[in-house]
Amino acid sequence: MSNDENRWNRRALLGAGAGIVSAGLAGCMGGDGSGGGGQSGGETGSGTGSGGGSSGGGNGSEERLDFVGGRQPTQIQFNKWNLANFGHSFSTYFWTPVATAYSDGTIASDFLEDITIDGKEMTLTFPTGWTYWNGRDVTAKDYYVGSEIDRLQDPESSNYASHELVDERTIKRTFKNAVTPSLMKASLVGTAVNTPRWIFEEYLTRYEEASGSDERDAVTQELLKMTISTQQFVDEGLGNGLYEITQFNSAETITQKYEDHPYADRTDIEQTRIVPVGDNTDSLATSDKLDMALFGYINEPQRYPDNIKNQFKLNWFRTQKFILNWKNEHLANRSVRRALISAIDLEAITSAAVQAAYVAEPTQVQTGLRSSIHEEYLGQEFVDQLIKYPVNADTEKAAQYMEEAGYSKQGGTWASSEGNTVSLDILTRDNIGQAQPSKFLSDQLNQFGIETNLNAVGDSYYTKLQEWDFDLGWVWHVAKALWHPTAYYSNDFYGVLVGDPASSDDVGPTGVPFETTIPSQVGAETVSGSGQSIQPAQLMNDLPASTSKEQVKERTKTLVQWFNYDLPAIVYMQENSGYWGDEANFSFPDGSGEHKIDANNPGQHAWMRGWVTQR
Repeated sequence: MSNDENRWNRRALLGAGAGIVSAGLAGCMGGDGSGGGGQSGGETGSGTGSGGGSSGGGNGSEERLDFVGGRQPTQIQFNKWNLANFGHSFSTYFWTPVATAYSDGTIASDFLEDITIDGKEMTLTFPTGWTYWNGRDVTAKDYYVGSEIDRLQDPESSNYASHELVDERTIKRTFKNAVTPSLMKASLVGTAVNTPRWIFEEYLTRYEEASGSDERDAVTQELLKMTISTQQFVDEGLGNGLYEITQFNSAETITQKYEDHPYADRTDIEQTRIVPVGDNTDSLATSDKLDMALFGYINEPQRYPDNIKNQFKLNWFRTQKFILNWKNEHLANRSVRRALISAIDLEAITSAAVQAAYVAEPTQVQTGLRSSIHEEYLGQEFVDQLIKYPVNADTEKAAQYMEEAGYSKQGGTWASSEGNTVSLDILTRDNIGQAQPSKFLSDQLNQFGIETNLNAVGDSYYTKLQEWDFDLGWVWHVAKALWHPTAYYSNDFYGVLVGDPASSDDVGPTGVPFETTIPSQVGAETVSGSGQSIQPAQLMNDLPASTSKEQVKERTKTLVQWFNYDLPAIVYMQENSGYWGDEANFSFPDGSGEHKIDANNPGQHAWMRGWVTQR
């Protein structure tokens, strides 16, 4: 499963059936804390090597830059389709991104020479002069091979009718339906030149020769099992980024500037040391052992050395949520779901995350979107009409909802009219940034009279999540590094999960129906008259194929009204980001000059483009 296709499709189910961990772009492009300089990713593979170099921070006239990022390089692999131990964050440091989304809604590429759109066709022109670390040219075919494998794994559900390799520098992508130009460009965001043609072309050939879905699935199963260890990645020179891995072990990765890279002349920093994310991330930053954060914003500057300063602050796209599993007999009742959000304190839960070094604020209105894009896609008048659930706990309101659903308190615990006690299993990650807020939520529900069982899971979390054996499940809430409704309504667990609308079942894996009725009036808490019948899963699948900005808004408003009315999830906080750096020894772009950095992980964005230099 890749990051640039509709996630909820046949090959996604194949991957889940094979026990593949779906950590995804959105949940792995940043991690457990914004102040400690690190990005926790979902990285894990194999490899050996040894690290070296001077210590980071405050040495003066340094040629090496130190930062924290990703998981141990000895625990990851580089086949993007095999998500088991795929180096999500780590791999992005060493592959060239094809396009970038910015917070102002624009999408651009500083790699491609040109992106042209004509009707349903988008033509990509690749540059010359780019090579892999092994000296082989980076060509359009590298990206074509990956794009066609994505499409041919499940051509029926793909948004693309075809990809044509026009020549070694040109690819033509044809969409099945007319799509807005911005959404056509958005299909490039989160993708990279990360499928070397000489490694993956044999799989493409087999997909092309497959006679049907069974043969394609057989190829997919083999592709899902193939791994590229860090050692192979280094030995065969499979990267094409500005910095090349020269040494690595479980404690660090040493990289050297790749002198043949087109950006090599931009920076005088010859070497970078990358330390895996760990419990020591914050102490490394506060003791002046790090030179920058790929993403992160310091809230308590007094804890850091004087040379460590915030360089840029970003209203990020990412939010976090709890999925509500309607297969629980109690959560199947809308009034109970509303009681739940009323009984918990989103501000206190968010404060628990902030204590774990997040820079975040509680969600004010349950729209399923980041509030920073409300005005563009919803308009304030629409938002003002929506149901306003309590941001701070309102137990009286929660009790009203429970009684409305026919529940009563028995011995301090809520029970249904049949006498069934409300008990909820909560699934969360064991990282403090998720475990602590989940503990707050659990305690608040207990105090309200709802029994809970909290289960915090480690590295196998995303595998466990996809078993759907929980009542409340923590997860990130954004499917792509994109300030656009499609990033939040993606019909998967990173978006708003319903399931495959072509399913023969009436409901998806969390009990959310494929067809439902919502009020005709925005903000109404009950349906009067016939209401309006909608198909949320189909709407989400149709959203990326919208043919105009107005159609994007229309479909988004319907989905937002449904989310606000039915509560398939509770989005509890919105994250902010940015990055900091050691400005005594290095110079960093701050977004005010020629370098545009209002993108995901702005520090990484700057480092990969050679915009970080020595003082």
